[in-house]
Amino acid sequence: MDVLMRFGFSIEDIKMMMDSNEEIDSIQDKNINGIIDVLREVGCTDEEIKNIFLCNPFCLSIDYSQISNLIQKLESIGCNCLFLLLDSNPYLLNRSTDQIDEFYQKKIKEGFSEEEIINDINYHMI
Repeated sequence: MDVLMRFGFSIEDIKMMMDSNEEIDSIQDKNINGIIDVLREVGCTDEEIKNIFLCNPFCLSIDYSQISNLIQKLESIGCNCLFLLLDSNPYLLNRSTDQIDEFYQKKIKEGFSEEEIINDINYHMI
């Protein structure tokens, strides 16, 4: 939790996040730093990262390697500008790579083009 304070979260911010996700006080700083690093790698600014955490404090409970794999999956199906996507839809981080793959395969079987599927993801259809 110290890493959140150093990152610029106020005590009120952290309390609000803990009201939603009670696990926050037991999350290792290493995991939070890992998530921050992964989000920075896709171009998220510190302000966007802060917004993502405030809107979706549950993503802090996910191992950063899972988030990294999710981002790789999104990139592999053609999603770009992930910093915008994650800032506007932070709950996407709660999805697994399997869920993304299932959604993608379902849409392909339904006859959607890759561009239409990416648009669905970009516009919060998933």
